[in-house]
Amino acid sequence: MSINTNERDMVRASTNQGRNSKITAETIYGSLSSSSSVGGANGSDGSMSRTESRMCAWFPDSGKMSPVRRTFCLFVTFDLILTFILWVIYTQLIGDSSVWEAFTKQLAGFTIKSSLFDTVMLAAMRFTFLLLGYALFRLDHWWVIALTTFLTCGYLLAKCFLFDFKENNNNPLSYVVLIISFVLAWAETWFLDFKVIPVEKKHRDRVNRDSHYVSERSRLLGDSEQGAMSGEDNEYYSPLVTPDGSDDESEHRAGSQIPRRGHSRQEQDFVRQAKETMDITLDMLNLEDGWKFQAGNDLEHGIVHSQFFKAYNRKIFRLQAIVNMNPKRIWEELAYGTNTSPQWNPTLVECRTLETIDDNTEISYNIAAEAAGGLLTSRDFVNVRCWGVRDGVYLSCACGTTYPDMPPQKKYVRGENGPGGIILKPLKDDPNKSEFTWFLNSSLKGWIPQSAVEQGLSGFLLDYLKYLVQRLEEIQKEEDS
Repeated sequence: MSINTNERDMVRASTNQGRNSKITAETIYGSLSSSSSVGGANGSDGSMSRTESRMCAWFPDSGKMSPVRRTFCLFVTFDLILTFILWVIYTQLIGDSSVWEAFTKQLAGFTIKSSLFDTVMLAAMRFTFLLLGYALFRLDHWWVIALTTFLTCGYLLAKCFLFDFKENNNNPLSYVVLIISFVLAWAETWFLDFKVIPVEKKHRDRVNRDSHYVSERSRLLGDSEQGAMSGEDNEYYSPLVTPDGSDDESEHRAGSQIPRRGHSRQEQDFVRQAKETMDITLDMLNLEDGWKFQAGNDLEHGIVHSQFFKAYNRKIFRLQAIVNMNPKRIWEELAYGTNTSPQWNPTLVECRTLETIDDNTEISYNIAAEAAGGLLTSRDFVNVRCWGVRDGVYLSCACGTTYPDMPPQKKYVRGENGPGGIILKPLKDDPNKSEFTWFLNSSLKGWIPQSAVEQGLSGFLLDYLKYLVQRLEEIQKEEDS
């Protein structure tokens, strides 16, 4: 079934204006809801899910304090108040004649051997330094709390040896005041280092990653197309073009599906991310300028170029080749044979599906083999993977995501993939051959020299092409026999 080209262009022209403006709102909304979705799906960590759900309304650049940092500041205030109350109770209990004389002795006659007012001064010191550093200046480093905890522990350790517990008839509250002061100092350290800084960083990375999808696409499309946006919220969409002579509609809708009503909020986020990944990958295909040669000799064996993208703060690698097989057959192997690809592709150690979202979208887990002679150790990746056909162009795309049932593994460094994927087009003068293009947008993490990264990724792309061609030759022989 074919669609009239003129009618299709008119419908798509009107709907794309509304669709572009909705992309930004959907992506921002997805960045907010993903925190709640991911956290809520992980029932084994209820406290973290509640923390992440509270973070949903916080934007890193809003100038406001995050909920988790605000809780930390309240805890520091609680530290000062509790220490002061305990000291007041202790002073009243040791008073010989009157309470005021006991207070005078603790303050005016202060010595490290007989008074516990220094614990209040330690709490006041922590209160001052921590609120200045983490409330006023919004620091994201641990050095301030490391200093306050070090001073507190050092002083309390000395006081344990010098304080005369017998002078106060071994009052048990004197032990309690010292122990509580020590515990509160370390509780603040733990809360900041394991809650505040990691949660804010995770939320900030998620917001930045989701916004990069839109910002990069906006840069790729250019101001002229973005300037044509319409304020009308069009609820209709144009179906993708069906290649001439094809009766299979399912493949053409791939990549343009809107989430079905049965999808959860998290699954809707995955489908949105998949659609945006396809859009960005197609936009990169139209970028002809700015690519720099990296490796390769000819299109038969593959040529690798790279270009630096500010939106991702790294290079994106492009592999181009001519493959001796029609694009649909190659696409079928890439789209539906991914889980068996480690059998013919030594660059992959493992590849499996974690969750199927719909007919054209899934969450996959990949482990990449060592590269560059072992200089690049194995990395694992969790991706939203999607595939489909648009205007006769076959796509198999992926983008890194967060999946609660597959946290970072101890054996591997967790890499991160930005939007990218493989695009297949029939060769103009020979439709039985394919123009093969792969955009690799990966951050390998870890302390690796940039030259080693570029060498490793370029070699990885060329090796993959070699193994893919061998696999396709095997398929061709099987089909011919």
